[in-house]
Amino acid sequence: MTDDSRAPAPAPAIRITRPYSSEDEYLQWELDTLTRTSITLIGAQQRPQGVVLRFEVVLASGQALGRGEGRVVGFKANAHPGLGGLTLRFTRLDSRSKALIDRAAALRELRRSSAPPARASEPPAAMRSIAPPLPSRASQAPAKRAEDTEETAPSPPVQARRIEPPRRSSPGIRAIRAPVGPPPGRDALLERLRVRANALDAATVRQILDGRSRISG
Repeated sequence: MTDDSRAPAPAPAIRITRPYSSEDEYLQWELDTLTRTSITLIGAQQRPQGVVLRFEVVLASGQALGRGEGRVVGFKANAHPGLGGLTLRFTRLDSRSKALIDRAAALRELRRSSAPPARASEPPAAMRSIAPPLPSRASQAPAKRAEDTEETAPSPPVQARRIEPPRRSSPGIRAIRAPVGPPPGRDALLERLRVRANALDAATVRQILDGRSRISG
């Protein structure tokens, strides 16, 4: 009879060395390879899906970062620039590996909270076509009050008047007004003289004649 009570063979083991000098440097460059439930072993060869593997990740100095056991769930041909990676879902972890996973989760959350907000994408073309037009500058100007917009009739232009200085007459000389109307004719003039001569009395005629004789003498 054969003895079937033998213990099952241990799972194959994989040791992965990463070219970093510290745990901080490892997390800086390969943070995305660690999640709460899985790890991607950079540089590991492709294995059949479902196979359980023991793994160990160490630094360039040989210091161990984590150890555990996991089931193969997939292979990424370009998990890291120029390198493929084998993804395992955890089935067992030691205490050091659990602390490394917790620290990676905290760093990931810190990066997510400190990242700048994403810019809002432009609306679809259909929405842009029905969007109301932006108001023009003229429509944005404040409305004028009624008293400001009321137009008043322009005032008539003022005509300049030439002001002539008053004529000053010489003292002792009276201004002689020219007779209004056309000058009288010869007959009318003789008639006037005759009337005036008849109106003079003898004394006045004598004075006139005396005055002329004095001037002629």
